[in-house]
Amino acid sequence: MVLLICQHCEYKWNYQGENEHYATCPRCRYKVRISEDKAQTLRQKRWMWSNALARSEPDKELKTASPAKEPVKLLGIAGIVNRAAADYQYDKGMLIQILLRLQKNFGWLPMEMLIEVSKQLGISLNQVYQVATFYKAFSLNPRGKHLIRICSGTSCRVRGAPTILEKLQSIIGIEAGEVTQDGKFSLETVNCLGGCALGPMMTIDGEYYGNLKLLAVKKILSKYT
Repeated sequence: MVLLICQHCEYKWNYQGENEHYATCPRCRYKVRISEDKAQTLRQKRWMWSNALARSEPDKELKTASPAKEPVKLLGIAGIVNRAAADYQYDKGMLIQILLRLQKNFGWLPMEMLIEVSKQLGISLNQVYQVATFYKAFSLNPRGKHLIRICSGTSCRVRGAPTILEKLQSIIGIEAGEVTQDGKFSLETVNCLGGCALGPMMTIDGEYYGNLKLLAVKKILSKYT
């Protein structure tokens, strides 16, 4: 996953595709060239995940075996996953709910955690990874203590969302998709926050702020410092 910026509409997103040379902007469909350093990052991350998949591939006998139904005493990441999985009776169909529980309690989903989910539910790591990367609620990278999300949808954009985003970036000193050095804030852009009539809009830790004005941004952030 690397942060890309569309030169046509200035949209920013975390790219996770296979192409190492060009990516298509999700907003305007403009072809964005991927720099060599970011392509190298993509290759390294794919290599890490392919190794993780190879290490976690269960034997044929284990594939047919049912996962343990009784909670066991495990330590570290394994213990955290075990407590969440036990609450849902190790039900494979509750994968999203289990990942949501882990995301809420741990703050993000490291590779080791996804591997443990795969083992304890008896499903492939590839399936767990696909779910964790499909939904915006999940993060495979550490997040700050406070998560700021600003809407970049059409309604909010025409009402000044890009200007609000620039103000936020100036105040906390990071770009969208990054975390402040002190770990206090994460900044993300999303396509919609479900309040088009109140744009421009942002949320901080799930609390909604609509009809944003530049002068109000710093005051709102001060509540979380």
